Amino acid sequence: MLLSFTAPETLDVARVGGKGFGLARATQAGLPVPEGVILPTDAYRAWMAPHRDEIAARLAAHDTPQAKSAAVVEYLQQQPLPDDLATALAALPPHDYAVRSSGSAEDLPGAAFAGLHDTLLNVHGADALLAAVKQCWLSLWNAEVLPYRERLGVAHDSAAMAVVIQQMVDVKAHEAAGVAFSVDPVRGDLGNVLINAAFGLGETVVAGESPVDEFRVDRAGALTMQQIATKPQALVRAGTVAIGAAQQNQPAIDATQAAAIAALARQAEAHFGFPQDIEWAYSDGALYLLQSRPITRFAPRWTRDESAERFPNPVTPLTWQLCEAGFHESLNYSFNLMGLPPFHDKWFALKDGYVYGNQNAVDIYAGRLPFAPLRDAASLTAFIEAGGLWRYTWISELPTRWLNELDHYLLEIGRYNALDYRDKTLADCWRILQDINTLGTRYFLPNIAISLTQTLLYRVLRHILNLLDATTAQETFDRLISVVETKTGAVNQAMWQLSRQLRAYPALITARYHDAAALDEALKSAPALAAAFTEFLALHGHREVDFDAYHPTWLEAPQTVFTQIQMMATQDDVARDEHYWQKKSAMYESERALLQRAPAEWRFFLQELVRLARSYTALDDIEHYQTTRLTIPFRRAAREIGKRLVNLGALDTPMDVFFLPPDVLAQAIANDDYRAIRATAEREKATYQAAQQRAPDWVYGTDAPAVTASDGWQGLGGSPGVVEGAVYIITDPAQFADFPQGAILVARTTNPAWTPLFYHAKGVITESGGPLSHGAVTARELGIPA
Repeated sequence: MLLSFTAPETLDVARVGGKGFGLARATQAGLPVPEGVILPTDAYRAWMAPHRDEIAARLAAHDTPQAKSAAVVEYLQQQPLPDDLATALAALPPHDYAVRSSGSAEDLPGAAFAGLHDTLLNVHGADALLAAVKQCWLSLWNAEVLPYRERLGVAHDSAAMAVVIQQMVDVKAHEAAGVAFSVDPVRGDLGNVLINAAFGLGETVVAGESPVDEFRVDRAGALTMQQIATKPQALVRAGTVAIGAAQQNQPAIDATQAAAIAALARQAEAHFGFPQDIEWAYSDGALYLLQSRPITRFAPRWTRDESAERFPNPVTPLTWQLCEAGFHESLNYSFNLMGLPPFHDKWFALKDGYVYGNQNAVDIYAGRLPFAPLRDAASLTAFIEAGGLWRYTWISELPTRWLNELDHYLLEIGRYNALDYRDKTLADCWRILQDINTLGTRYFLPNIAISLTQTLLYRVLRHILNLLDATTAQETFDRLISVVETKTGAVNQAMWQLSRQLRAYPALITARYHDAAALDEALKSAPALAAAFTEFLALHGHREVDFDAYHPTWLEAPQTVFTQIQMMATQDDVARDEHYWQKKSAMYESERALLQRAPAEWRFFLQELVRLARSYTALDDIEHYQTTRLTIPFRRAAREIGKRLVNLGALDTPMDVFFLPPDVLAQAIANDDYRAIRATAEREKATYQAAQQRAPDWVYGTDAPAVTASDGWQGLGGSPGVVEGAVYIITDPAQFADFPQGAILVARTTNPAWTPLFYHAKGVITESGGPLSHGAVTARELGIPA
């Protein structure tokens, strides 16, 4: 009935709860955990089984958490505990024990239940242990627990309680105990361990009941900060005792002990694969680990490192706030696939009009992605022998999961595009926009996993190439994925064919069209070309020039894409074809040479890795292509809402609806009160327009530049080569028509809609991105430096 911390069964978190699981794993990893046993959730479930109907009835009969808790606890308090449990507890060695609740959803990432379940100290004897177990079981029904569980979506009847029974560490009044965080979650400092300490047992630190000392220790083990409190009392086994005046203001631990605690916290992090919150204690000179659980929250550090490429421009509140929840849902779906803890804070946030990334979150998760341990040839060989990529089944399953949802998504997009809004009320239009957003959220669920997997495959391939020959690794990598058949490539080919037709109309090649009306008028002189262009827009007109649905797609701004077709019209057929086949031949020759020089035991793995890297390049591209189909119905529904608000006198123009946060819009529609709409839209629009006129701080709240320049600017290489030329900065797709042949393209970032500009560019510089970004990949494909 009782499981020792070393038992294999204790690695089943459903049986031993979060706290028990953590202690068992730490014990089995050789960390200094005091001996103990776990009463698994099976015992609780068996005891509860006859009482489920009564519990459900008592929960339904009351409204408040306090009343529900009192009714359930009163009933369960009267129920006897099993005889075999009493027998098992009586057989434990005679020690003082700490008896701790270990809920099935407790101490797990995002669900700490900190302090909500009961812990009892200094429990001695079979009768006292039996009573303590019952109190822990009943704490599953504490008044504070019920709403917390409901907020997490955990059903009351599915929750279960294991109980940890652990030998007490005898911490005396001159010794210390406390907590430590392997990263500083308060300041968002990933380089320092944060330690809180007090004299005596650590429960006073955990409960926040008494003053504590605070220490910070860096990765080298050096004490970087200490703040010493006056500590008049200490909790020991016998109870609370007074601290002498000479000791009260002394540090609870010295620098050597602080370094040892920091090392223990980092050991726990290394073993569990995620930053840890540990409880520790010193007794008779020995350091003990009492608990270890993942850090569920940490302070953000907002930068443009992760967001500048995806979101180079300001974003309107309506688009961002509707999309944000779906993004984070997809993010946690991806982490779950990869065996990582969920992330319950914000990865991205809109600040002063620009999207910023939580760099602390990026740094914490990045080093824990699959394949991170592949550091050398020996680890790679061991990985391959252990099953290689087949250990990560989601890599092969993801494309199917995405395809399974695609048909439903496309059919729904077609339905929304065909909607007749003439008889729709404002409330109807708002509901439709929400439904479109829900459709996008459902479709987008596996999409971040696709992008992360592509990045992972690229990194692993690049790393292996570096192991084989660091001097040629980047060049080989570029060749191996230089000519992947993508949807963007197919769209570019369709544009190329249009450019061949355009050559028959020299006047249309040189003219510049800055709006759709002027282009439509000009194309009347070329009906065959106009028909072909219309067909092209019907197929690909959902292509966006910006993430924000506030901006028109190619369908509403056809002059943008026509400008790119004009650029292509000046390019030579033969040179383009020769370049394509030369690149493709070089790609396959590079793969052949790679497999020839790789160790025999690596070859199949490498061949599969290259195939998957190419497959995911194409998959990531077509996933994005299909995602952008959502922009047209989303934008149309938002415009219809805007039209009705204009009719009500609440807005000046329909598209100003994008400057309304969704909660403001929803409340106005629900209350049929639109008096605050205009002022909100004007304020948010002013913020947006101000953001357009300035470059965002790279680190939010500072004016530090992204890089510092001395003799020149430096960045990451995206495509090899050296080139000189006139710089031309593009900040808006409306400038595409003016981009000169042979200039160096400079932009915040690029996306597939920018690809034709690369045919005119001599080189490319972007503010953000790296070797895997659109700009770098396209530049490598065309052989221009970036």
